[in-house]
Amino acid sequence: MKRKRWKRSRNPQKLLAAVVSAFLLLQPAMAVPAAGAGPETSVAGAETGEAVAGELRQMQEDIIEWRRSLEDSSQLLSGELLDKAGSAGSDWFAFDISRMGIKDQQAAYLSRLEDVVEKIYQDMEDSQLRYRLSDLHRIAMTVEACGGDPTAFGSDPEGNPINLIRDSVWNSIWGDPGAQGINGYIWALLTVDSKGYEEPADAEWTREKLITSILSRQLADGGFGLIKTDPSDVDLTSMALTALAPYRDSEQTYTVTNIVSEEQVTMTVAEMSERAFACLEKLQQADGSMITYEERTSESTSWAMMALASWGRDPETDEQFIKNGQTLLDGLRAFRLEDGSIIHSLDGDQEETEGNNMAGYQAVYGLEAVCRLKEGRPGVFDLSDAPEISREEIEKAGAELPELTEEEEKTGEQVKQETGSRAVLVTAVAASGIVLAVVIFLILLLRDRNKKKQKADSDGGTGREENADGEDDEW
Repeated sequence: MKRKRWKRSRNPQKLLAAVVSAFLLLQPAMAVPAAGAGPETSVAGAETGEAVAGELRQMQEDIIEWRRSLEDSSQLLSGELLDKAGSAGSDWFAFDISRMGIKDQQAAYLSRLEDVVEKIYQDMEDSQLRYRLSDLHRIAMTVEACGGDPTAFGSDPEGNPINLIRDSVWNSIWGDPGAQGINGYIWALLTVDSKGYEEPADAEWTREKLITSILSRQLADGGFGLIKTDPSDVDLTSMALTALAPYRDSEQTYTVTNIVSEEQVTMTVAEMSERAFACLEKLQQADGSMITYEERTSESTSWAMMALASWGRDPETDEQFIKNGQTLLDGLRAFRLEDGSIIHSLDGDQEETEGNNMAGYQAVYGLEAVCRLKEGRPGVFDLSDAPEISREEIEKAGAELPELTEEEEKTGEQVKQETGSRAVLVTAVAASGIVLAVVIFLILLLRDRNKKKQKADSDGGTGREENADGEDDEW
């Protein structure tokens, strides 16, 4: 989950608005989510596309080498990363190197991942407290990227093959994918389209239902937020564009009721995209990077690259996303450290001097999207070109793996209670902050009005000040 930081403001009105917004963001459906060298000279128009693709591949390899060094092994899919298969931090790196075509211990990773999936199915009620549907979507696509088959991946307690595509999307085992926010619909659509899975006749969550669920959540400025009370977010807007990209040439119109305005609107996917890209354009900064919640982050920059590439638009040359000669690629370069790793933010409270895991794996798949566009290959989430690993290879690799050390594990209910307790604490702190902000605001307002009154009493004026343009400045 990405951290959202609110910048301090000396303006009491902005302070109050910021704290209230933060309080709303801390409700149950919360969102998701270093200083490196300065931005380098833009390469747009100065190098050939092939040369740029080569540079981007080198950036990817540098990130992978940095992450591999943390495992102290020549193999990335080893050590802690292998043992934590099923977590976002491990799965996405396994996904990344597989899409890059790097051969590693994919069979062993699939074996570990299969154990995780079977454990999820052993106690579905408990697992629902630990995982979200988007976790199953990530696992399904990681299985595909590594060469496995998510439609028959492990066995449930009754001995039946586990079908992650059916259970996480078509007939969702945990209900409405959007219960966790719009990302549930986005990743569900990406999952079923990853290999063009045939839609079963009894599917509850059809492609059209997923598409309309996303479209109905477009905000007035064209972007998308996690929930309807959230402002537009670069990451989620880019994710929505990426998921809907396969439908960009369709002339089909969708009539939906917008969940924010409650108005009925009709649009094509292409019409949605125009407004969404316009929203993203406004959030690009002068150095080419993207900003989310007043903070330039590499993750947002990587996702904007992903969105453009998914729509067949090259971030190196797309004029809509070149600011002062700086492209999104230039923006991402600003987050690089000397060891090749990627930091999270350029605007944090403290300078980041070490690479960030999430920033790393998101940069790799963002760069992969651009490279594949330049090379004329299927997109990152189009897994039709993924290799295949046989059942025998997976079982053989699994047999050679050491047993994982059993650690005392909290039950799903304990996790839920602890999460609830933290939510109560955070909400209480946020509420206290709101009260404090209101008090400060009222004190400053009262003091300002007293000054105005004193001025009016002394010079016979109205008590209203003038701004720099000579116009009345009223509250």
